Amino acid sequence: MIGWQRWVQAPHTTRFRRFLFQVHLWLGIGLGIYILVISVTGSAVVLRPQINRWFVSNQVASTEGVALTGIALESMVAEIYSDYTVRNIVPPRRENGAVYVALEKNGVESSRYFDHYIGADLGETYPWQVRTVEWLTRLHDDLLLDRILGRKINAFGGMLLLAMVLTGIIIWWQGRRRWVDGLLIKRAGQHTFMWQLHSFLGFWTLLLLLVWGVTAIYFAFPEPFDYIVDAMDNDLEDFERPDGWLRFLVNLHFGRFRGSWPGLPYIWVVLGLLPAVMFISGFILWYRRVLKRYLGAGK
Repeated sequence: MIGWQRWVQAPHTTRFRRFLFQVHLWLGIGLGIYILVISVTGSAVVLRPQINRWFVSNQVASTEGVALTGIALESMVAEIYSDYTVRNIVPPRRENGAVYVALEKNGVESSRYFDHYIGADLGETYPWQVRTVEWLTRLHDDLLLDRILGRKINAFGGMLLLAMVLTGIIIWWQGRRRWVDGLLIKRAGQHTFMWQLHSFLGFWTLLLLLVWGVTAIYFAFPEPFDYIVDAMDNDLEDFERPDGWLRFLVNLHFGRFRGSWPGLPYIWVVLGLLPAVMFISGFILWYRRVLKRYLGAGK
């Protein structure tokens, strides 16, 4: 049986597949913690708008009645926040918007929203829930480093992710008779549940993983992508660039779909966690097949 026939019929018997398996394995081990962090923080970033809506009360409950203004507003604010020094009061620009109040206490500055119709405090303008998701966003985007450096590291992480995805999909091929096994999770399958789960997720998330890897490179190194866009339309007087595909990839990366089904962001949260699940399942497989035997042999 020649090499190509062996690959089609029984790829596990080829040296090439064994080599790719080792590459995939060590890429997964080396990138494991990084993938885990990026996966979890990426899911949190998707819900950033929802977190702001849930925990920041910047609108009044009702606009019925008379809104406090001028001296009356200043007096009520001073009374409500009597433990603070009121530094500034900013009236809302929208009819149902709340008043922004800048405060200071013991040298610490803070700000809150105030309902000027009923004279009630509405809460912080920047609560801990919002601060937490902003911190996770910086971790995801820049690894809490300088913006340029962090995104370059993420770009190289994206390149290694692409290498791991491509080697993984080649390893996924089990031969002409068994390739369907990689598409499903079977209770009576010849492989363990963890192996089937890893293979199943690897196939069905392939395109999304490729998008995440490519866009991670784009965020740090946009020049090659801009070159492709320019090559598609070299008319310098045409201000409409054919970059819709690139914007679509970016929207896929973050799960940004305005006007779409309201439940879509929550689906994207789950999808964003799948790389973490793949790392965990891959680690368990490695532990069972390699590390556990090695540790057992050392006893």
